Amino acid sequence: MVLLNTKRFILRGVRRYSPFRSAYILLFLACLVLVVGLNLPWPGLPPQDPSVLLRDPWFIWGFTYFGLLIVPVAALMIEDAQQRQMRWALYVVPYFFLGILPLSLYMARRPAEDRVAVPTPQWLTRRWFWALLALMVPLVSLVLLPQGSWQQLLETMRRNLGLSFMWLDIALNHMVALPLAQADMQRRNVNAQTLWLLAIAVSGPLGLCAYMAARPERG
Repeated sequence: MVLLNTKRFILRGVRRYSPFRSAYILLFLACLVLVVGLNLPWPGLPPQDPSVLLRDPWFIWGFTYFGLLIVPVAALMIEDAQQRQMRWALYVVPYFFLGILPLSLYMARRPAEDRVAVPTPQWLTRRWFWALLALMVPLVSLVLLPQGSWQQLLETMRRNLGLSFMWLDIALNHMVALPLAQADMQRRNVNAQTLWLLAIAVSGPLGLCAYMAARPERG
């Protein structure tokens, strides 16, 4: 009897999480190893020179682009966590500093389904704010990208190898944001979900902020 109850408890625990939980745990571990490895003082590496970053328009663009991306992703995390009765602050606050690491942990700890129906917080429904962020993406790109070069960026990253993970972090956040956006669309019965997801996957913060500005109210 005790063994049967234990088995049921274990099975309930397994079913409680997303089927992709193992993949997100592996993602976290792989990124952690890569971040640590990039920041180790390997022999032959040139000394770090952070001042170069402020003179590289492409790095400034990437840093700004990443900032514009994590704001809507954090908003989706907050809403998603409330629906699934998770303590969102434990993941969202570190997310602004560590990117994909806390986001992958959140996705690994995320229950497979919503547990409660919670209204969207009013401060996350400001359409003008999301429209402004969407507008900033092409504006920042038009200003900064023509001023930089691929060769300059490679030279900058050679002197700051520890920060080169940012570029992978951007791509990973693009992809991991998709399940959060899809869950939000399903709650709101959004039409053309595939088109929105493709737009987000391709354009990142532009598509994501545009979705946040255009998404319908929950019924």
